[in-house]
Amino acid sequence: MKTYNCFIVDDEPLAIEVIEDHLTKLQNFVVVGNHTDSVDAFVQYKNAKVDLLFIDIEMPDFTGLEFIRSLKNRPEIIITTAYRNFAVQGFDLDILDYLVKPISFERFMQSINKFINKKGNQHIIESVIEEPQFIIVRADRKNKKIFLDDILYVEGLKDYVKIVLKDKQVLTKQSIGNFEKYLPFNRFFRVHKSFIVAIDKITAYTLNDVEIEQLEIPIGRSYKKIFFDRMQQNK
Repeated sequence: MKTYNCFIVDDEPLAIEVIEDHLTKLQNFVVVGNHTDSVDAFVQYKNAKVDLLFIDIEMPDFTGLEFIRSLKNRPEIIITTAYRNFAVQGFDLDILDYLVKPISFERFMQSINKFINKKGNQHIIESVIEEPQFIIVRADRKNKKIFLDDILYVEGLKDYVKIVLKDKQVLTKQSIGNFEKYLPFNRFFRVHKSFIVAIDKITAYTLNDVEIEQLEIPIGRSYKKIFFDRMQQNK
């Protein structure tokens, strides 16, 4: 199995942790270095063999753009920043992708998929660490086991999440954004700010909604392009 070496540069330790956490879900990606100081990172980088560089832009002393321009043999580069206004400059440097913080695992995987496709492979990474068959949620004062195969879709209801299963519904107190973190990316997809669907339970879809068990679930405007790209990959 091909292993890809990753290097992370960001002056925010938490931002590095987020990327490292995302990468731990992938078997063939390893972090060979990370640094919060861009100057020290540049020295460390020169002694490492790097396939994929994650780098912030707005950093003291030595910005991400200066870092990139100083590289002689550039790896694939993904810019990570809280500022959208650097996007044009980043793409002028022929970077692979541009991620705006906070970076969700779903959006992160789109970048990884671009990287894999550019390396000549197809589809999204299949070598994700073996996923769980069930999750545990707190409901009705009990810890309940929910099998992933039984989930049709999930609906966010303010401070609660309604998990719709084949034969029942379970209501648990948490945000849909938090609940989304526990669902495998390759099996579930957020189609709306209030809905997450099980991909294999979709029986039909249009430009505006998906159909599951004869129920129509809306596709949010900001989710449409990603959703249709994803469905094309699944063909």
